[in-house]
Amino acid sequence: MSQEREGQPTGFSFTEQEQLYDRISHARFLALVQQPDIVVHEVKEDSNSFGEYLFVTLGSPSEPGKLLTFWGLGYHEYRERWITDTWEWYADYLMTKRQNRVPKDDALSQIKEREDDAKAHAAPANQSRRAQLYELVADLTDDDGALTELEDLENLGWMFLGDDDDESGE
Repeated sequence: MSQEREGQPTGFSFTEQEQLYDRISHARFLALVQQPDIVVHEVKEDSNSFGEYLFVTLGSPSEPGKLLTFWGLGYHEYRERWITDTWEWYADYLMTKRQNRVPKDDALSQIKEREDDAKAHAAPANQSRRAQLYELVADLTDDDGALTELEDLENLGWMFLGDDDDESGE
């Protein structure tokens, strides 16, 4: 947690729920990026185990040595839907990123461009049964845990995790 300076939050000030799930809303993320003491170190499109997202690395002089990389605005392959309303984060220990600084206007412009693109693709999801189950388990645990659970169920031969195309078994 961080202190407040003249009524303004400083550093990474997360609620208990945000800390528990390592997740914040898109509006909250934008407010965090715009805090005067937050430094944007990197903005790039990349992928992780779940899909392709926008990754934004932030730091704060009020919390030296702490970098957080947020990821959002992307297509989650296992959920089979676009993520446009939340950002997740992880601690980032790459010292080389500390040397980079992206002007906030440029960072916000890149975020807005990616948001527009993601929302243009984010029609209501027509998820398979597997994706629906994944999303349920992920919301109860986390994405890594859900993936492991589904893989375990598939290894046990749970047929309902298969394709939705042929419901009749023909």
